[in-house]
Amino acid sequence: MTEPLPGAADRRLGKDLSRSGISASETEKAFTLKDWRLWVASFGFFWSMYVCGVISVISFQRAGGSKFMLDEYAILPAIQDTVFAILAPLVFVLATRFPVQRENRIRRSLIYLAGGVFFTALHVLLRVLSYPSWLPDTKKYVWALFNWPTFSFSLHWPPIQRLFLWNLVEDVFAVYIPIVVIAHAALYYRRFRERELRSAQLQAQLSDTRLLALKSQLQPHFLFNTLHSISSLMLTDVRAADTMIARLSDLLRMSLKDDGGHLTSLKRELEFAQAYLEIEKIRFGNRLRVKFEIAPEALDLKVPHLLLQPLIENSIKHGISTSNAGGEVTVRASLLDDRLNLSIADQLFGAPSAAVPIPGMGIGLKSTQERLKSLFGSEQNFQTQILADGAFEVRISLPFRPQERLTHHGSRMERFATIES
Repeated sequence: MTEPLPGAADRRLGKDLSRSGISASETEKAFTLKDWRLWVASFGFFWSMYVCGVISVISFQRAGGSKFMLDEYAILPAIQDTVFAILAPLVFVLATRFPVQRENRIRRSLIYLAGGVFFTALHVLLRVLSYPSWLPDTKKYVWALFNWPTFSFSLHWPPIQRLFLWNLVEDVFAVYIPIVVIAHAALYYRRFRERELRSAQLQAQLSDTRLLALKSQLQPHFLFNTLHSISSLMLTDVRAADTMIARLSDLLRMSLKDDGGHLTSLKRELEFAQAYLEIEKIRFGNRLRVKFEIAPEALDLKVPHLLLQPLIENSIKHGISTSNAGGEVTVRASLLDDRLNLSIADQLFGAPSAAVPIPGMGIGLKSTQERLKSLFGSEQNFQTQILADGAFEVRISLPFRPQERLTHHGSRMERFATIES
């Protein structure tokens, strides 16, 4: 299952981009005449305008208005709108390939004006090739360029000139320029989406790099502390030190199984934390007791890698180790109101051997808090507090959604439900 993008805003943006099917390769593609959507949009628009025009004329005639010949309201408009539908994609693609920008606005604007004249010329050319032109002098229709019935050239310049001058202003300002404006709008919107996508990708990469840095800071942290414990035991209990080395090997093997993601199941985190606690129990013996109160339905929920171990280590280092009588570390997990609630508390059995300051934000607590902020944004909650009985507790609340389970309901591991050791 894929992980959410770091931060709530990035996750929402990533889902929107995924649903719309936008990718980096697609946003960089230029508009081409091979894109069938351009042709569908062009013919759909101009033919819709043609149908609306015909319906308007027929309705006007039936209402008692002036009568029009079939050529005037049906045949010639059909030819004209079809020509526009053929030319519009060409203008659209050229406008996106050569947009007007600040550094070339004057030169490109003049080129576009010349293009408008050429657009009108093409329109008139296709028009006279498709239908005869009206000659006012003789009051009849003639083929102005090519006589299709006799299949021979028949050039009549006056009707061509009249059609060109008649359509120049309308073609340029009513058809050509709107197409150019729409093309620029589509181009700038695509570039905006591309920049938005790249910004989201860069933000995700930045957050990912930051998370990896925090994670790499935690891994050697507990390793060095464990090696320090082994070094101390080598002088007093070699057998215990040898057992601790074997447990450390198992712990490192579990750590190396990391697939490179930032999230894992709570079940796996508990297994990793218990492997770490086996090492600490060798060091502290009966002075260290651990209690797990885990709701079964929370075992397969997603939590960050190395979430519990540094918090448990913090409880042992700043709590249990300060008391000659030792103490108990309690790990709790529950699911309430679509949120996963975790707590790690340490309760001393006796008075501390020396004055212990209120725990601050060490490497473990600070790195864990920063990782939670990067992964879940404002949806997470991280608190530390001193309870009435003197126990120090870390509370974490994470968002939970049903689709974020890592395993099926029947595969949950029940042995962590209530464990006391």
